[in-house]
Amino acid sequence: MKFLLSIALRMLPLPAGAQPGALAIGWRMGWAKGWLVRPLWKLREVMGGSKIQVGQRFSLQGAFSCRGPGRVILGDDVTVAMICTPFTHDAQAIIQIGSRCFLNGTRFGCSRSISVGDDCILADARIMDTDFHPIGVRRTGPGIEIGVAPIVIERNVWVAAGAAILKGVRVGENSVIAFGAVVVKDVPALRIVGGNPAKEIGNVPLN
Repeated sequence: MKFLLSIALRMLPLPAGAQPGALAIGWRMGWAKGWLVRPLWKLREVMGGSKIQVGQRFSLQGAFSCRGPGRVILGDDVTVAMICTPFTHDAQAIIQIGSRCFLNGTRFGCSRSISVGDDCILADARIMDTDFHPIGVRRTGPGIEIGVAPIVIERNVWVAAGAAILKGVRVGENSVIAFGAVVVKDVPALRIVGGNPAKEIGNVPLN
């Protein structure tokens, strides 16, 4: 049985540029799992739930728990580990993840737009384009405005665990968001930021 399982796994595809090995087995099992959940996602869409679009060679090694009426789009060669929660809070909301991204327990809250470029690594961080509640003293009743602004994370950004990226922020390409950082303003390219609120603490090495 183990031999047959091994043969079956070797027949499954690999991500672009990958070499066979122990890690490849985990990726291939995730690829198979990703295909198995597609009918469930389609059923949810038909029933008015999240609309999920998945690119080629998607590997679901953890859980991808979508909620809300918006759209979630994944590029090619995306890997999901741990429990990722792309939640949308409006029918027009869209979460777009670039190709070759690794989502490792990332939590999204999207009312308008969250865009993640290619080759990003996102740990179990919080990425939210809305305040969810008004910041003024009047928090219930008609006519209350809630802050919402798009988030853009450019190519090859690493967001470490425990970080938060809040509404209206653009993170420049090749930057690093340190562990536990709370990002409330734009981050230039090739910068390392950390702290609460996040401040620049160094440049990303070019080697």
